Amino acid sequence: MAPIPFFLVTGFLGSGKTTFLKTIINNNTSQRKIAIIQNEYAPANIDGEDLKQLGKPFDILEINNGSVFCVCLLGDFITALKAFIETENPDLVILESSGLSDPIAISEILQSEQIKNLVYLVSTWCIIDSLNFNKVRSFMTRVEHQIIIADFLVLNKIDLVCQEELHKIKKNVQSINAMATLLESAFCDIDADIFFQGIRFTRIQAVKGKSIEDGCGRPLMKAGVFRTSRKISLPDLRSIIQRYSNQTQRIKGYVLLENNAMASVQTVFNNSDIKLIEDKTSNTALILMGEGFNLSEFSKDFRKLTR
Repeated sequence: MAPIPFFLVTGFLGSGKTTFLKTIINNNTSQRKIAIIQNEYAPANIDGEDLKQLGKPFDILEINNGSVFCVCLLGDFITALKAFIETENPDLVILESSGLSDPIAISEILQSEQIKNLVYLVSTWCIIDSLNFNKVRSFMTRVEHQIIIADFLVLNKIDLVCQEELHKIKKNVQSINAMATLLESAFCDIDADIFFQGIRFTRIQAVKGKSIEDGCGRPLMKAGVFRTSRKISLPDLRSIIQRYSNQTQRIKGYVLLENNAMASVQTVFNNSDIKLIEDKTSNTALILMGEGFNLSEFSKDFRKLTR
């Protein structure tokens, strides 16, 4: 089996990585068989369901409850990746890493005995949240590592920031990695042909003395999954999400409303987006991430508003 192309997509929480994958999948005009690996820091994955709503063919492997670059998961992930590739036989593989990952250890994965003859790294992509870039100071080491190994930097959400602020972010990002190709976008609307180019160089060697994340490499971030079959009104949902968006860095998932309607919930810091969605009915499943929030309190407050 000849080695197949492997792409790495990084970016902090809520930057637009899954939206980026949607762009790639929707614009797969050559109908390549795409395999997606989604790595979620929390114990469950919402984004995989989001991708499936596209109705496009692709294979998916979900790795939850930690970073695949952490020593806790690295060995098991390599074994799972090998089996996934050999079973699905895709034309290319895209790894969407957790927003909290330090991806420096990508070299450990690609150089492992089990993987090195199965894939070759084409390019690494980092999606940057222009709106919230200056709010991630406590995680800047991870963000910088995501930027520094990238071949392509996508400044996303440029429609939400002024030109002066965008210029500052570009200057900051380019001071970290001046060699990467810099693209600007709203909703990760980039030219997918650029993604499929056969570029073979990467920036991994730019970081010396770094390998696997120390220990489990987890920041002081709490992550939890909230599930319930109870129904909530749309106004009450907006109220509680607004309240908890001030205590979290990220909330995402689906919520069951009264009259069996469904809503998608996406928050990044205190910016929230709640939309009614069609052709989907299931129980509520939300992933919440934050440094100080209490999942038990959220659960209690949510249930008070439901029936």
